[in-house]
Amino acid sequence: MKTRVDSLKIASEQEFDLVVVGGGIVGAGVAQDAASRGLSVLLLEKGDFASGTSSRTTKLIHGGLRYLEQFQFRLTRELCQERGLLEQLAPHMIKDFSFILPVSNDKKLFGLKAGVGLTIYDLLSINARGVRRHQHLSVAETVRAAPSLNVSRLSSGLRFHDCITDDSRVVMAVIKSACSFGALAVNYMEATGFQSADSDSRVEAVNCRDVLSGVEIVIRCRACVNATGVWSDKLLSQLDSAWRHRVKPAKGTHIILPLASFETSTALFLPTDDGRYVFVVPWQKALMVGTTDISYDGPLDNPVATTEEIDYLLDVLNSYRNNIGGNGVAKPLCRADVVAAWAGLRPLVGDEKEDGESSQTANISREHSLFEGPSGIIGLIGGKLTNYRMLSSHVVDMALAQLIMRDQSYLSLPKSKTNHVMLGGWIDHADFLATAEMVAARAQPLGLDQLTVEHLVATYGKDALAVIDLVEQNHELAERICLDFPAIMAEVPYCFANEMVMTLDDMLSRRIRLGFVDQQQCLQSAPKVASLIGALGYWDGPRSAREVDQFQRGLLAQLAPLV
Repeated sequence: MKTRVDSLKIASEQEFDLVVVGGGIVGAGVAQDAASRGLSVLLLEKGDFASGTSSRTTKLIHGGLRYLEQFQFRLTRELCQERGLLEQLAPHMIKDFSFILPVSNDKKLFGLKAGVGLTIYDLLSINARGVRRHQHLSVAETVRAAPSLNVSRLSSGLRFHDCITDDSRVVMAVIKSACSFGALAVNYMEATGFQSADSDSRVEAVNCRDVLSGVEIVIRCRACVNATGVWSDKLLSQLDSAWRHRVKPAKGTHIILPLASFETSTALFLPTDDGRYVFVVPWQKALMVGTTDISYDGPLDNPVATTEEIDYLLDVLNSYRNNIGGNGVAKPLCRADVVAAWAGLRPLVGDEKEDGESSQTANISREHSLFEGPSGIIGLIGGKLTNYRMLSSHVVDMALAQLIMRDQSYLSLPKSKTNHVMLGGWIDHADFLATAEMVAARAQPLGLDQLTVEHLVATYGKDALAVIDLVEQNHELAERICLDFPAIMAEVPYCFANEMVMTLDDMLSRRIRLGFVDQQQCLQSAPKVASLIGALGYWDGPRSAREVDQFQRGLLAQLAPLV
């Protein structure tokens, strides 16, 4: 991955076959697919990579069990197949995990229907790599797996399998893969407008503003993709003021609790009284609970969880929680127990009704919409983290069709091959296993514990060796960023040199996930990390102070609903 300075210089001088606007998982996937076929590609993101929806998901690579209730069999099968494939392509960061759906005494009919649904789920997973069949569990087996469940409420349980991951790290891995094929990626570069020969012509250039410096540049292109998610309509409205909005944002809130607050060795899939489902997922040595799914019409940048949304998730968890504690009574979990909360926006496909009323997000299809917008800009709305790779191939197919109309030489380019491209820098699965052993062997004499070793491999793939190199050169970099989180100080110089980190938020919230896992500890760690960044020569004293202040104010805004 080139430096931002070098990437900007090339971007201002070169004409690209394809400019992709939006640095979330879809934009990253399009850049990877296009570059792997031989197209010259530039990926632009107005904030940091994955700073929007793609760092705020439920961290699942899954078949979408709940979509069966909407009879979306094709989508569920597609997701199941992609889940199995991605588990093979990214073995370091996409891991199989057990999920249990508890069946309540008063919902035995629901349990029967859920069992049928899981049988269909298994059938739709046939031919998917890594498929595992569901199981019916007794009450004793269910509680043995999740001791904090209220045994008096249960009639049985259903165990099934999906995968968990780290969403923002998947985005970074895909961007790195795209860059290995020759793509360029630039964060903090906002698309402010488009140029074409006339109103009926295709886009020939993208007007951009460097968010960090304020400098404006024009980037020439032959085709353009709008992969901006919930910002899609805003971008296309710059080209056509009469553009009819197609995106229906849905807000999803998650909370993080300490693992000790709810004892479970498995993830949980909890049906709610209002017909929704809430996931309880052990993630990053903590417990993630989410998500809400509500219609949203507020500001698109930096949504924040509300007290009502946090309380809703706590109420769901408390309704399943054993109320017997060590002293005979366990207090219900409350906001004071929550160590982090965040909200994200999903770009669902939906139109405004003629009467102006918008449909409920729970009833909106999770299918995607691929279309050609004003001036030939290709748009994609919807989709999921799980099927980004397949959707990206469809986008690039459409872009190639446009390019072939202008130049027949593009006919020689191959079809998508990302179903064979491993993420994380691995050559094959044997390379993954051998490198993981090498990282562990080199880490031991440096005093790095097993949790940190696992974290480095899961986070950086083969580049975990480069982080170990830094620790070997300076043993002080083996220090943990905070005591309860396995990330170490060596990751800071690595990310600044190799992953286009520009701010403290980039480093602490997305390159590592401390800002999403424990926001109070993150507040305390920020000055130490900023001091190291200054010592490395990236920031002077005033810049470090500004970064700490801005980052802490952002985290405090997220913590405000917990008070």
